Amino acid sequence: MNYIGMDIHKQFTFAVVKDEKGNELAKEKFENSRENFSKFLEIYYPEDTKIVMESTCVWEYIYEILEEMKYDVKLANPSRTKAIAYARIKTDAVDASTLADLLRANLVAESYIPPKEIRRLREITRERRTFVKQTTQIKNKIHAILIKRGMKFPSKTFCMSTMLWLKDKFGNNDIVYRYANLLEYHKEELAFIEGEIRKIADENKNAKLLMTIPGIAELRAVDIIAEIGEINRFQSGNKLCSYAGLVPSIKQSGNTLRFGKLVRQSSKILKNDLIESSWVIVRTKESNPLQEFYKRLAKKKGKQKAICATARKLCCVVYAILSKQKEFMVL
Repeated sequence: MNYIGMDIHKQFTFAVVKDEKGNELAKEKFENSRENFSKFLEIYYPEDTKIVMESTCVWEYIYEILEEMKYDVKLANPSRTKAIAYARIKTDAVDASTLADLLRANLVAESYIPPKEIRRLREITRERRTFVKQTTQIKNKIHAILIKRGMKFPSKTFCMSTMLWLKDKFGNNDIVYRYANLLEYHKEELAFIEGEIRKIADENKNAKLLMTIPGIAELRAVDIIAEIGEINRFQSGNKLCSYAGLVPSIKQSGNTLRFGKLVRQSSKILKNDLIESSWVIVRTKESNPLQEFYKRLAKKKGKQKAICATARKLCCVVYAILSKQKEFMVL
């Protein structure tokens, strides 16, 4: 069996090949392209070769090349690959060699590799998130400029009448006018993206199941599915809660056990989705078990702790619905 460690960068890759005993068979630096990967791997057949590379900004492009070539590829988690992170001598050759040794010893701390359809789903949901963030930034910028000029905003929202007021009040040579045009563009693109996501939700079985939960509509359902990936990779609802960062950190020393704030290493997007969905759920007019749970806890612990606990319970509900493929039921 051949073990290949690849230290991948934006423009090039440094690869080291080792055999089962750790002997170095080859090492080479080459530019990232399908032709160069094929050329380097032409004497290493997929059936007797394993490859490992670190999760970087370009891993997906390279992984898809190797996946098409039928190679067994593992993705190493950089934050957990301490042998590389703590090395005193850190070069591309050393990193690639260390990765090959970890693979050979079956000690690679792997990152989850979502299926291709999930990766494409994450692209569009995160694209929407980017446009929402940029739209908010533009609105804040317009507000800031008007305040700076001592002008009062005509309404509370950027409705159609407000946009017309901005266009009429400021000429096309004014910065506010240009920001207003940029805001209109972002709104149009965001509407198109959200329309595409709603189409996906109408055709996705898991999205339809999640939409049976009060407070979760098409956009949120697809967002949650994209961030979770394959539900069977979690052994229980508690494991999913840990992934979402909805469990407290634990510090133990001797007989002392302390519970701290929520864990930081988590999927922040999934955590935000579940907390925002929980706020919608507890504010719905129709009573539901999650809303009642929040109300009871809020009286004792306060709203912030109660909403985090509700989000964790919602996370367990999401796990049960997706793993059992059953709709949400109010008992």
